[in-house]
Amino acid sequence: MKLGRIHAAVTAGTLLALTATAQDNTSEQASEPASTAAIPTVQPYSIAPAPDPLATAAAVYATYQNDVTRLEQKRFEDVASIQSALNDLGSQNHNQLSRGWIAYSALIASQDPEFRAAVRDGEAYYGRDFLVRGLQNDVRYARTLHGGSAAVSAALNAGAADAQRLQATAQTVKQQAYSLQSYGWAKGKLGDSGALATRLRAESLIGRTASNDMTTAFRAPDIGNVLSTAGRVGAPSIWRNINGASDRVRVANVRTITGGTRRSVAPGSEQVADKIATLAAYRVLGSEQTGPAPIQGAMTESQTSGCMNMANLNLQQCIAATHQHFEVPFCLGEHALAEIGSCIAKVSN
Repeated sequence: MKLGRIHAAVTAGTLLALTATAQDNTSEQASEPASTAAIPTVQPYSIAPAPDPLATAAAVYATYQNDVTRLEQKRFEDVASIQSALNDLGSQNHNQLSRGWIAYSALIASQDPEFRAAVRDGEAYYGRDFLVRGLQNDVRYARTLHGGSAAVSAALNAGAADAQRLQATAQTVKQQAYSLQSYGWAKGKLGDSGALATRLRAESLIGRTASNDMTTAFRAPDIGNVLSTAGRVGAPSIWRNINGASDRVRVANVRTITGGTRRSVAPGSEQVADKIATLAAYRVLGSEQTGPAPIQGAMTESQTSGCMNMANLNLQQCIAATHQHFEVPFCLGEHALAEIGSCIAKVSN
């Protein structure tokens, strides 16, 4: 089957074959920025850190981004390399990935100095427990604090940068699908593609565990210095700095970086922005001390999760329609990369 026909088959077949599944599963559900030009190194913990739900969730999203970095840097050279990428990207659980993205966004938002000061002022005035209850009862409250809009905007800038990266990588991967048609091994039969799609579905329901490197990196004491530059003009992609070498994560030279565009929240995505701000406030207060219920509640939202679930279903349907190995990269680029990027991009203007 040619690549254009694969996509047509996916478009025609997804709603008929997978709508019921989508409906069932959609319902599932810090330090300040560096002030000098020095380039410090983030050191890993020498002892096991206290559990941090935001860092733990963000490490899942970071592991996905690390998979993307590998696709950026390497070409498909054999069947094993294609299957390895499919196993990594095809086993993502939409709830875990969306929670990881919103947790990552909150970690970035929590770096805003004015927002941090406003949260600390609220804690001093009301008391920590009272403020946590207020944040839990009114998800809109955190974004109204001084610096709240700027903090969310910083997170949206990082999300937009990630979305652009995913779209660019998707184009590269899909282009490989076309060029691979000239190789005999790539034109070999895929085998039972329906069984492969079923296996991917089962694995996506379980999800992919965050890598030890990403978990260590996101629990490092100085990770805030890295996150404070995410998505800013002049800063390199942090995913090229956090790429499996957690003992060598480097902070960009802050003198070359500017704030960039002040992004606004897209209509219909206000709840996502509110939850990012709420989680950022919990981070400032000490997310490991806040308790699991408020954190998990704020990390769970249906818009991004549902969008990522549909991307997973489309990937599985695309794989079920393939016959030859060279067709798999097209499915990965279209659904495991570009569609995930679109899910992130739609939150901001």
